[in-house]
Amino acid sequence: MIDYIKENCELPPLNRPQFDEDSDTWDLYFAVKESPDPYNVGGDDPICLAFESLEEANETLKQALELYHEEVNQ
Repeated sequence: MIDYIKENCELPPLNRPQFDEDSDTWDLYFAVKESPDPYNVGGDDPICLAFESLEEANETLKQALELYHEEVNQ
């Protein structure tokens, strides 16, 4: 999952994990990384990553924040 985030998402995440009752998942949102593609199909809609458990969502949040801090401190 973290490889997908590195490739497609702006850091840091836009939120902490939020429970979605409709899908019964824990969701993390990210802004879409700037794309050199002039036909950017994804647009400006945030990317939602859904997780089955809060623990899994929190672990991904932790990894994403660590990546963000590494980028900032370079």
